[in-house]
Amino acid sequence: MYILEVTDGPRKGERIKLREGKPVLFGRLQTSAFAVPSDSAMSSKHFTAVGNGDICMVTDEGSSNGTYVNGMRVQAQQVTPGQRIRAGKSEFLVTYTPSFGNWLIPAIPQGWAEIPGRGLQANQPGRFPTNILFVEEEEPLEFPLTEYVSRQQIIAREALPLAQFAPMQPVKIPDTDEAIALRGQFTGANGTIAQQRQVYVVKQGIVGVISMTTIEQEMPAVEPMFNAVITKAVFDPEAPPPATPEAA
Repeated sequence: MYILEVTDGPRKGERIKLREGKPVLFGRLQTSAFAVPSDSAMSSKHFTAVGNGDICMVTDEGSSNGTYVNGMRVQAQQVTPGQRIRAGKSEFLVTYTPSFGNWLIPAIPQGWAEIPGRGLQANQPGRFPTNILFVEEEEPLEFPLTEYVSRQQIIAREALPLAQFAPMQPVKIPDTDEAIALRGQFTGANGTIAQQRQVYVVKQGIVGVISMTTIEQEMPAVEPMFNAVITKAVFDPEAPPPATPEAA
């Protein structure tokens, strides 16, 4: 996910996340996605920024004073991490954080490779391809998180009748409303014992899950990485829109 950090101007110190495929309009108008009404040199609709995968595009929206990337005036320009965008008196530093949906992680850990849009895989030739996957629900949760996890266990046992799960463990994950850790184990068709660790979180009513599956003998080697990912990962779903009052 691309993030623009405001390094100069009235809103200095703030950060704007460019969620996948969703253009963000910058300008003085209060209706802008990122409004800077006190920047007198910024146009009402100044520029738009949008991130798509590893590409970020900036487009000037007919501003009076122009949009600049590293000091050069642009109309439409692809930007890269480390570059700076200036609009009016405001400056934005372009940064990039690996993300999977609304899950953000600081960087791809050494020895692991990205599974585009899904998560991470241990890049260790000759060893079991351990995965750490990031998923989330699209709709707000309508019942307790413990019930959600119980339903996921039922679904898992339908596919893997011998699946076993340890009791749920409440855990504290910063900047989430609730979190539960779970351990599971199941036996594959060839008799291989697989182990799974999962962490379920709720924020803004949305459930997010980090899940790692590996074989039993690999767990001591890969579990520290899973713990490190949990510690540093950030789940940041958008707040759901306010409910529309029902007509009388």
